[in-house]
Amino acid sequence: MVKVSAVGDFMTRKTYWKMTSRMFRENRARLCIIATTTMISTAIITGLGNVAPRFMKIINYLRTMGMAEEDLMELYTVKNGLERLSFIFPVFFMFVTCLVVFMTLTRLVAVERSQIGCLKTLGYSWGDILMKYVIFTGVASLVGIIPGIILGQLFVYPTLFAAVVARFELPNPAGITFPTFGIVAALISFAFAMSVTLVTLFKVTRETPSQLLKTPCPSAGGKILLERITFFWRPLPFRYKSTLRNIFRYRMRFFMTVSTVTFATALVFCGMGLSFGLRFTTTPEIMETIRPISSIIVLAAVILNALVMYNITNINIEERRREIATLRVLGYHNIEVSSYIFREIFILTVIGVIIGLPVGYYFMDYIFSYLGFGNIEFVGWFVWFIVAILSFSSLAIANLLLFRKIHDTDMNASLKTVE
Repeated sequence: MVKVSAVGDFMTRKTYWKMTSRMFRENRARLCIIATTTMISTAIITGLGNVAPRFMKIINYLRTMGMAEEDLMELYTVKNGLERLSFIFPVFFMFVTCLVVFMTLTRLVAVERSQIGCLKTLGYSWGDILMKYVIFTGVASLVGIIPGIILGQLFVYPTLFAAVVARFELPNPAGITFPTFGIVAALISFAFAMSVTLVTLFKVTRETPSQLLKTPCPSAGGKILLERITFFWRPLPFRYKSTLRNIFRYRMRFFMTVSTVTFATALVFCGMGLSFGLRFTTTPEIMETIRPISSIIVLAAVILNALVMYNITNINIEERRREIATLRVLGYHNIEVSSYIFREIFILTVIGVIIGLPVGYYFMDYIFSYLGFGNIEFVGWFVWFIVAILSFSSLAIANLLLFRKIHDTDMNASLKTVE
């Protein structure tokens, strides 16, 4: 085996960068998922984080103009609420984004195990191999971070701040607020993405090239808990038994999928609940000030939820190309094959929504107690219903977008792959 020198042979390095470029082309969907989720989170955090400091500048300006402190008390209440919101919701957005990045990168490295083994066999060092994925992760993160800060600074922040100023008919002194929250969130996102890349590849470096070139053995089969409930299990058709076995057999995929859907659903619930829970509990000015923030949070959460569903469904399809090809060879129609694949995602989504709704409810109760105003009792049953509808609508959109991918599966190429 010929080792690649520190300087490197020109043709060898040229081949290396061609392979890296090819990885970008073949994983455009993964790059877009990471970039878009990072962009949405960064934009919301940047915009929301800028409002409270800017609002404080207005209070200071009014104080210098001679306004009495007692007349500023309501403005201080709004400022405190904005500060707390700018701390709570970014945590949710960041957590969902981190889950998406973790799932995407873990799957990417799993798919390219054999390529990593080939590179190692050809003499590339672990540093060269690691750099390939670090570049991919870094580019994907920066493609989301930079537009996210710009979008948050130029669109989200002005929109929110204009709504706040309009409700109180406040002056708007000149000046630019530095996007501190957005930059901190961007650094955290970037650091997490790099950490996931390093941790995921560290596990790979512990294997020899011969082990990497072999397909990992599937996890051993066994009875799931539902099979022991005979009166429930025996009447089920085979397709449902197969679906349930697949769901509970791969525990890590089950946990990651349900966790991501749970927190995405809870985020939508918090955005909706924030608007309805403020009724009759505070002044109309404060309620109308928070409502635009609630609307933007809901919109961003729904888009993020749709991206989560798309990413999970896309990963599920890629993991089961051979199975899809086998079903089509056996004569299954496209609708039947799609139902077989999407059924698992639907069940996992149902579990995630069922858990996510009460999680969002209790977290919303905590937010109201933290804000000092608002009441969870005013969040009616219709909010639960709307949030569930939005979550399942996100799943339906993802399924429609990926139906073509199942239809276009190359049966010959898929059946030649080794799984």
